[in-house]
Amino acid sequence: MVICVKRTYMSYRYKSSLLLGHIELTQKQDKFHKIMRSPKTRVVFISGPAGTAKTFLSVYTALYKHNEDNQLKILYLRSLAESAEKGIGFLKGSMDDKFNPYMGPLEDKLDELLNQQEKDQIHHRNALDAAPINFLRGATWKNKVVIVDEAQNMTVKEITTIVTRISEGTTLFLCGDVMQSDIRSAGFEKFCVTFDDEESEGYGIYHLQFTKKDIMRDKIISYLVDKIEKSDLNK
Repeated sequence: MVICVKRTYMSYRYKSSLLLGHIELTQKQDKFHKIMRSPKTRVVFISGPAGTAKTFLSVYTALYKHNEDNQLKILYLRSLAESAEKGIGFLKGSMDDKFNPYMGPLEDKLDELLNQQEKDQIHHRNALDAAPINFLRGATWKNKVVIVDEAQNMTVKEITTIVTRISEGTTLFLCGDVMQSDIRSAGFEKFCVTFDDEESEGYGIYHLQFTKKDIMRDKIISYLVDKIEKSDLNK
């Protein structure tokens, strides 16, 4: 007698949830997280100095929203502007080869938030994609959580292109540190100021701001940021 066994393991893996409950947020991070994960929220500008967990919170919230709806895709975007003298055009290889080094911050956050099995789930679902912002014209984003990192290195025109790509079911997070802008015509701070009002919040658009007090990475970062701000280094 032949017994037919129905294989359900892969289906179970696909539907299983990510175990994000072990992540502890600060009071301010939790407040921002609740705003960011709300179905009514569409665009969030997240500003603050280095070490305030802007990217971490964005990736965490994106995974949280994907947990609620596995059909929701996550797109990670980053500017190709660099502070080093050699630009991306000088790097060898295809565009994927050139962009892979810029994926470091995203990979770091995934390592913090997920175990290896959970990372395998994300890849199995094709839930995560990444791209440079230079190739966005004509794109329309539906049912995605889009994370824009290093937004301080984007012009007003570039950010305008990004925010006008969103469509039904899409939430957009833009992270930036105005102190670390590598371009003269940066537009991120202007957008933060423009949409920091009650009218914008009525449309689901928020500016969430971290300060030096929210730096989590290392206490020395707070000292460095404070000293730089009070000096003539940025003048």
